[in-house]
Amino acid sequence: MEYYNGILCISGSLLIISEDNPNGIMTLYTYQKLVYRKRINIVRRGGGEGTPALIELGSLPPKYQQMAKERFGDPEVEAGKEHVLKYLELDQDAIAYFKNYRVGYDDNAKGLPPDIQQLYSNNAAVLNAIKKQWDEHVVNIASRGKRPLSGKFWSIRAKAIQNLPKDWKCDLPKNPKRLRIKLEDYIEYGYDEILSGKWGNQNTRIITEEVGDWLVAKWSARVPKIVVSIEQLHALYNKEADERNREAGEVVWKKIKSSVAIRDYMYRPDIEEKWHAARYGELSYKEKFTRQHKTVLAPYRDSLWYSDGTKLNFYYQDKDGNTKTTSVYEVVDVYSEVLLGYYISDKEDFEAQYHAYKLAIKFSKKKPYEIRFDGQGGHKRLESGGFLASITRHAIKTTPYNGKSKTIESVFGRFQASIMGSMWYFTGQNITAKKKESRPNLEFILANTKKLPTLDEVKEVYAQMRDEWNNSPHPGTGIPRIEMYETSANDKAQEVDFLDMITMFGITTKDPSTYRSSGISFEVKKKKYEYEVLGADGEPDNDFMRRNIGRKFYVRYDLEDMSIVSLYEKDASGMRFVTLAQPYIKVQRNLQEQTNDDKVFIRQMEITNKLQRIDNAKQTNERLEKYDLHPNQHGLNAPKPKGINMRKKPIDIGEIQKEVSNMTEIEEQKKAARKAIKKAEKAEKQMQAQEAEDKDEFYKQRARLLELSLSEN
Repeated sequence: MEYYNGILCISGSLLIISEDNPNGIMTLYTYQKLVYRKRINIVRRGGGEGTPALIELGSLPPKYQQMAKERFGDPEVEAGKEHVLKYLELDQDAIAYFKNYRVGYDDNAKGLPPDIQQLYSNNAAVLNAIKKQWDEHVVNIASRGKRPLSGKFWSIRAKAIQNLPKDWKCDLPKNPKRLRIKLEDYIEYGYDEILSGKWGNQNTRIITEEVGDWLVAKWSARVPKIVVSIEQLHALYNKEADERNREAGEVVWKKIKSSVAIRDYMYRPDIEEKWHAARYGELSYKEKFTRQHKTVLAPYRDSLWYSDGTKLNFYYQDKDGNTKTTSVYEVVDVYSEVLLGYYISDKEDFEAQYHAYKLAIKFSKKKPYEIRFDGQGGHKRLESGGFLASITRHAIKTTPYNGKSKTIESVFGRFQASIMGSMWYFTGQNITAKKKESRPNLEFILANTKKLPTLDEVKEVYAQMRDEWNNSPHPGTGIPRIEMYETSANDKAQEVDFLDMITMFGITTKDPSTYRSSGISFEVKKKKYEYEVLGADGEPDNDFMRRNIGRKFYVRYDLEDMSIVSLYEKDASGMRFVTLAQPYIKVQRNLQEQTNDDKVFIRQMEITNKLQRIDNAKQTNERLEKYDLHPNQHGLNAPKPKGINMRKKPIDIGEIQKEVSNMTEIEEQKKAARKAIKKAEKAEKQMQAQEAEDKDEFYKQRARLLELSLSEN
């Protein structure tokens, strides 16, 4: 049985009983009688050997139709089967395609198993046969002005392919509708449509190197229009394929049926590596595709410290009632995870880093072997000022934008999650945090903004939480972090004493300042500081001043204690310490506000300055006389210092001070003071003729001041 021009037929040779066909269902006489009476429809008359007559099966009397079904099976199925077999032939292109097909990519690609190759080649051959039958069916039915019997056609073919010979085993859909869709997809997408998803459906052959480059470029592009989704990329590709095929007049780019195929291709590791940086950023690419070090952390304390600034994750209200946040700079010991030092401020600047390191050194009482820090904030100033080099052997800048390399970020993240997150005014962790516990309860916070803590309260709470963290068990050992730190020892971590603290935390000015008669000055954060060198007695060291006026010094200072600074000169060997300087001594200008001490100091400086001028004039005259250059030696007069009588040199006040300083007992000191008063009075009489007015008051008040200070003791 077979279809002819869309009509289900049975051949006369199969229908009529004969020696060659004993299984026929009617005699030749009966057949001829039915033909004569036009009770059957002859669709095609016999044309000699090999071309039997075809009789429409449906035109036979019902009993013969039933007999045919019983004798030869379901006529429609058998007809469909015979029709398929009629057009069924090997597809050499399909055989070659599946033989050369590779699963996977690069060096890992493998061919299809032989049984899968044969199965898929059979599928292609059967689909080719069904397509020919469908085309024939459509043409024949259309020629008679009828509509193709689509449902019936596909139902018959679905049954027919299940009864093909074993040599033509296939796994095409058994459902008629799905079989029709399969053929439509096969016509549009070719052999790749036959491949199961198990074998990389549509990826390798359709997405050629040229197609892959186009897809990667589109997926990477940020202009003129970003491709938002894989589905959008799929639609763009098929549109591009249609245009290219139309321009070429042949299929140059095969269309892809499903966006899944493109997704599978784009997210292959070797393909994603090509577009990841362009789409998600170079730092994301670095994180995913560059090799990451696996390191063993420090085995004891002070071997490695990390420092970094981050948001202090608490909301607070300022004095005006505004809701704000601030930042904190932390220093942590990697071995124990102890938070060593910190500083809370709005900026990760030089001052914050300086104070955090200083607190860490005070806490540790050791210099760490190594410090690691990022290159942001004020670190450049810490480096250029020599601060980092003074507190550690190795100060190493971490790789920028490499969060995984920073132990402190892991520590602080866990500190935030486990301890800081317990407060209702917690801001949440960073924006990449996925857990709900890592996010703030903004509704509750907004409902209580007037009850937010002040900044001072936040600082107090934060300090308590740092103590809680330091006293909590280390995740690796179960031992409290602070106990791990305090019981550990590091022979290479240098002990720190008082002088070391001065050296380490004295920040050196970037540029030198000039020492003048008014001392030396410099600015820190736009605030001017003025200093001068004092003698052992706490009075200005005029000798140092006159020998160094005009000389430039670098100043080293401590932000927390500006009561004393160090002066340095820079030469070929580096910085050389010169001396210490203290705040410039100032007195009230107006008499109303001047104290007795101010008046004594003013008079003392006036006398000291005059004595300095006298001494300088004397040395000048002696030097000129030595080389016969003095004006008097040439009949001329040398000018004298104005306002100073040089006929007699006054008693040296240093002698009086020396007498007092040599006394050890209080009573003897008092006696010496009274003796000094008498000596000063005697000196007053001797100096009446030359400097009575200038020196009188000085000696009296100076002696009284000495007695007063001693009596207080």
